Amino acid sequence: MPSLKNFTRRKTEKLGETTWELHDEHGVSVEAFSYFCKKNNDYAFATKKRYAEVVAAFLDYLTEAKAFGVSSAPTKQYLNAVIDAYPVLLRDGSEDLCRRVSASLKKNPEDKWLADVSHALNRKPLAPASFSNSIAAINRFLRLSESLATEAFELATIRGLDHSNTFPSLIAALSGAETVSASEKRNMRMNSVLGSVLRFRQEGLTRPRRLINPSEPIPMESRNRDFPLDYVFPLADAASSSRDKALWLLLAASGIRISEALNLRWSDIETGSQKVYVLDPKAKRLGGDLSAGVQQRFKGRETSMTYLIQPFREAFFVALEQYFKNEYVMPRAGTRNDYVFQYVESSSRGKPYVLASDAAFNKSFRAACDRASVPAPGGHKKYWTLHSLRHLYGVYMVNDLPVNPEKNHFGLNMAEVQVLMGHKSIRSTQIYARKKRRSIERILSRADKHILGLDEGQFLAIPRHPGEGSNG
Repeated sequence: MPSLKNFTRRKTEKLGETTWELHDEHGVSVEAFSYFCKKNNDYAFATKKRYAEVVAAFLDYLTEAKAFGVSSAPTKQYLNAVIDAYPVLLRDGSEDLCRRVSASLKKNPEDKWLADVSHALNRKPLAPASFSNSIAAINRFLRLSESLATEAFELATIRGLDHSNTFPSLIAALSGAETVSASEKRNMRMNSVLGSVLRFRQEGLTRPRRLINPSEPIPMESRNRDFPLDYVFPLADAASSSRDKALWLLLAASGIRISEALNLRWSDIETGSQKVYVLDPKAKRLGGDLSAGVQQRFKGRETSMTYLIQPFREAFFVALEQYFKNEYVMPRAGTRNDYVFQYVESSSRGKPYVLASDAAFNKSFRAACDRASVPAPGGHKKYWTLHSLRHLYGVYMVNDLPVNPEKNHFGLNMAEVQVLMGHKSIRSTQIYARKKRRSIERILSRADKHILGLDEGQFLAIPRHPGEGSNG
């Protein structure tokens, strides 16, 4: 995430949970940001961290644009212009946006603020794949801020201030108020402007043009991002630790998100039956199908089953055992650190690996890809990322899972894969619905089978250990 110009983001602990605070140049904490982070406590750590970074950058932009933390009220027109411009800044980055705006200043002099803000913040373009969760984080923040804005207006009424329940009237009333402290005035100003954004714009932030929507056709170079099936075992063997080997095999076998994997506790894993359960508050996976015994074990914790494909499933549990024996550090008694995956690096050994950055995860992953000679993804993507293992799972379940090979039935339907992937919308699942070349070859091979005398098993897309032959 970009560095902040107007704030400092600090990690802290509240009631045993990691959270973040945002401090201005005077060291004063931003109440709305702290409230937002508190409301995200039920999310996975990686989601909480990502949301905090996104909203901190958004507030930094609003402050630089003088739409937040100011003593005078911005007009509705200006506030809308600031909000409209932010997704464009995310899409294009400062350099491109500043150049375009500066070139048109003679025609549109009212846009000078945008050129100045873009130049001051020096933002890089946001990757299209990161756009949806960034917009979601900001809109969640704005929705939560509505309650803080309501509280600000109610507090003003209690303190005897004359206002008409609008942001400008509140700002005017606060300017000469003696019954409200300086810190209260500051928070009331900030909270009321944030709540006013959604009063003006019920839809919140929206995606700008030239970004791929789930309902739009997906360019071919963006589709080919599922990790190659035949290179999963070479990748695992190239891992520099048993932890990484176990983690990568789990992602390929289950299709769970990296955040879900890193938040796993030992109670979520059954080594005997080779089952893995993930936290699933909205029961988007197989949450309603848990047996009474499993439900009792989790004691109301909203957890769902996963389906692990073979032979990655078996290989994962072998790697997990090696990791536990050779690298895992038993936590101190009384601590809540029962995460499965830990740092194995000496400087942080034993700490939850969920605290590591995305860059750290992908750095070791890319290095192993190089050692295993995994072909590059192609298109505009130069490197594989851990998320490509989730795509591997989705594409495999849609195209290649042997359901009834004798009748040439491979792959599950969209609704079934949606449940296994934990997707909220089936549109997210549809990106995996593409026939791969080998799927077509498998169908055509039936016509050639008797002529060429080939073993039909050669055409099954089944993950194999190195040395067992190719997948066709």
